[in-house]
Amino acid sequence: MILQDVEAAELRSELTECVAQLAERVAPRSDAVARADVAAEGAFDRELWERLIREVGILGLAVPEEQGGAGATHAELGAVVEVLGRRTAAVPLFGAALAIEALVTALESPAAGVWLPALIDGSAHGAVAFAGDLRAVEVDGAWRVTGSAPAVVDGSVADVLIAEASTPAGARWFGVDVADATRDRHETLDLVRDITTLTVDGAPATDLGDAVTEGLRNRIEAVADLLLACEQLGVAEQSLEDAVEYAKVREQFGRVIGSFQAVKHVLADVAVEADLARSLVEHAVWAAVQSPRDLPETSAMALLAASRAAVLASSENVQVHGGIGFSWEHSAHLLFRKARSNEMILHPPADLADRVLRAEGVLA
Repeated sequence: MILQDVEAAELRSELTECVAQLAERVAPRSDAVARADVAAEGAFDRELWERLIREVGILGLAVPEEQGGAGATHAELGAVVEVLGRRTAAVPLFGAALAIEALVTALESPAAGVWLPALIDGSAHGAVAFAGDLRAVEVDGAWRVTGSAPAVVDGSVADVLIAEASTPAGARWFGVDVADATRDRHETLDLVRDITTLTVDGAPATDLGDAVTEGLRNRIEAVADLLLACEQLGVAEQSLEDAVEYAKVREQFGRVIGSFQAVKHVLADVAVEADLARSLVEHAVWAAVQSPRDLPETSAMALLAASRAAVLASSENVQVHGGIGFSWEHSAHLLFRKARSNEMILHPPADLADRVLRAEGVLA
């Protein structure tokens, strides 16, 4: 559990246990491969998603109570993301959480009033575009957006797209109604990750306001990196647990393979990387809660470390399982796919490293 040594740790532990138990009842890990195959065809796990919203209030965790949320923090949201990462759950949380983060940041804007309540209660789905060639024009007092946004996470189910569009007066952020958008869903390495290109032509949009124009991208990117780091941490630790459990029971040459020094050393190396990743992820979550100005740097550090741990742990998990680990019937490949996909989904590791170096004054 993230941030074990701060206030309300017991409540966070109860929350993550609740989410894990709910996920196991609705979407047991024994069915993970079959569920991933369904998700790869474009259908997310609707039952699990709806119960997470209804019974846990997952979308309102980091939203102030006065805005209809639970009044918790990114520590609770991150802990839940970690649990769902462990289970390779096929739910559109990433896109929704970022859209909600953007609207909470732009709380005074008309867009927040239009979309935030619906996103929190799950009656609408949200996503965020980090790139594209969107253009906005104001017609009779109403904004209209045209263009395309490539590789939008959870874009196939989005009702509103939070995106930056060019205007005659410069770039601005909008909440774009994408109900009539053309959607091109991409085949992805991570079977449970939805990545879609959206194209709109004159879609109605609501301005997020002048106050957020400068800092919104940095804020959303930092939170996105934080959530990915939490998910990668879950992948790393679940992969390590699976490998250790298998090494305890699989026998070769009359002994369990976990007794062989080569296997011990590999798993010890994985454990070291996972512990380092947890330390940096917890530091990034602390920054999100206590020191937001440090979040861009700490989230980049956390994602770098967590991705390295997740890729190592998931690949060694496949190796420890041997032949069955290489088969589609086993769930080990789902963790490996997610680890590799998350490592590159927003930006390459080199860009994260550059961000850290710039924050430390090493790069201009």
